[in-house]
Amino acid sequence: MTLAELNEVTSTSAIRTERSKRFSFSLASLAFALIGVPLAITAHRKETSVGFGLSVVIAFTYFFIIIMVDWVRDKPKWHPEILIWSPNILFIALGIWMFRRLNQK
Repeated sequence: MTLAELNEVTSTSAIRTERSKRFSFSLASLAFALIGVPLAITAHRKETSVGFGLSVVIAFTYFFIIIMVDWVRDKPKWHPEILIWSPNILFIALGIWMFRRLNQK
């Protein structure tokens, strides 16, 4: 593979990753809502600082994963355009699990 072909593949991967990232950010609000609602239902007044700390940890984790995927956007073999969806999938699954757990109580 020539240098020009390699640069084109890398550029295409970066463009696809950026496009997927923008759509992924749109779905992030749903993922955060699915986590936030069960936490809000079970929280008591004395647990507000714990809830705030947990929300900071969740947001930090989400954006840390996004930043890590951005680091590999120039490596098309890792499929960063698919990896960028991993925090949404993780947090939506966590939210569904929390809703089911809340429903069992």
